[in-house]
Amino acid sequence: MSDVLGLPWLQTLSAAALVLSVWIYVLLDGTDLGTGMLCGLQRDAASRKTINLSLLPVWDGNETWLVLAAGGLLGLFPLAYAIILSALYVPVFAMLLALVVRGMAIEYRHHAPRLFDAMLVGGSLLASLAQGTIVGCLIEGIPNDGQQFNGTGGEWFSPFPLYCALALVFGYCLMGAGWLNWRCTGALQQWGRRAILPLGVLAALLVAGLLFWTGHLQETWRRHLLNPWLWLPLLSVAVIAAAGLGFSLARRYAFMPLAAILVLVSCALGALVFTLFPFIVPVNVMIHQAAAPPETQKFLLISFALLAPITLLYNSWGFRVFSGKIE
Repeated sequence: MSDVLGLPWLQTLSAAALVLSVWIYVLLDGTDLGTGMLCGLQRDAASRKTINLSLLPVWDGNETWLVLAAGGLLGLFPLAYAIILSALYVPVFAMLLALVVRGMAIEYRHHAPRLFDAMLVGGSLLASLAQGTIVGCLIEGIPNDGQQFNGTGGEWFSPFPLYCALALVFGYCLMGAGWLNWRCTGALQQWGRRAILPLGVLAALLVAGLLFWTGHLQETWRRHLLNPWLWLPLLSVAVIAAAGLGFSLARRYAFMPLAAILVLVSCALGALVFTLFPFIVPVNVMIHQAAAPPETQKFLLISFALLAPITLLYNSWGFRVFSGKIE
C-alpha cells in the first residue's frame, strides 16, 4: 500500500477524519462557547436573551462533531484514547459536565433567566478552559510507557496547559464577538464589532506566546514550527485573513469578520496539527502505533463517510432555516 506523509493510506485517512471532526467542532461550537462567555459581559436582560436565542437553534448540532471526534478516537486509535482519557480524566469530565450545563442553560432559560444566564456563562467558560487544558497537555506530552498512562493524573494542572486554556478562552471569545456582529442588531451588534479588535490583539499575543513556548518544550516541535513548508503557507493565509478582517470591520460588514476570524483560527489549529504530526500521544506514541486493526478502520471510515455529510447537511439546514438577524 502506498504511503502518504510516511503513513499508509488507511491510517492517513483515519487521522484526517479525526482532524476534520475536531476542526469543524472548534469552528462551530467554539463560536457558541465564545458567545456564551460574552453573555456574562452584557448588563441588560434583553441582550442576554438575544444571545440565548441566537444559540438555541444550533448548539446541539454543533456538538455532534465532538461526539464524532471522541468516537473516532476510540474506534480508530484505541490506544491513544486509553492513554489520553486516563491522563485527562479530570478536564474531560469537567468539559462534559460544563457542556451539559451549557445546554440546559440555553434550552430552559425562560424558566429562570438569571440562573440560567449564569449557567450559560459558567458552563461555556469551564468547557473552554477544559478544552484548552487538554490541548496543552497534548503539546507538553503525556507520561506513558507506550501502552498505558504512567503519570500522576495531575499533569494538566501545570503552567503550560493553563496558559493554553487562557489562550483558547480569548480565541473563542473572539469568535463569539464575530458571531454577535453577524447575528445581532443594534447595540449588541455594535458591541460585538467593537470587541473584535481588542480580543483579536489579545488572542494574537497569546498565540504568539504559545508558539514560542511550544518551540522550547521539545526539539521536534521547534523543528516543525521552523519548517518553512509549515509556517510560510499558514502565515500567508493568516496575514490575508487579518487584512480581510480589518477591511470588513472598516466597511461594517456582518458576516465577513466572522469568516476571517474562522480562517485565523483554522491557521492556528493547522499549526498545532502539523507541529504534533506524526505523534498522536506526544511524545512517544505515533499514529501508526495507536491505530486500530485495518478492518476496524475501514468499517469506521465508511461510517464516517456516511455520517459526516449528513451532519454537515443538518448544520447547514439549521443555519439556513434560522438565518437572518435576531432582533
